[in-house]
Amino acid sequence: MTYSPNHDRDYWRCVSTRTLVEAARDSGHELAIVLGERLDELDNIHDQHGEMLDELTHARRLIDALRDEIASYETGQ
Repeated sequence: MTYSPNHDRDYWRCVSTRTLVEAARDSGHELAIVLGERLDELDNIHDQHGEMLDELTHARRLIDALRDEIASYETGQ
């Protein structure tokens, strides 16, 4: 996507985040380039957040299983 100064705000509001990031990088304006980079970082955070929630769920299950195992040793079963 190449930045076009002919597009207005309404146009840019309707495009995907990826398109905004690419247009910002191609704009030639330092502020737009930096904002595009920040937007790209924030867009990736959503994916990372989901992955971290999955890891947390897995860790909690493992902790529960280990607690159950410890409890079984403590009771002699």
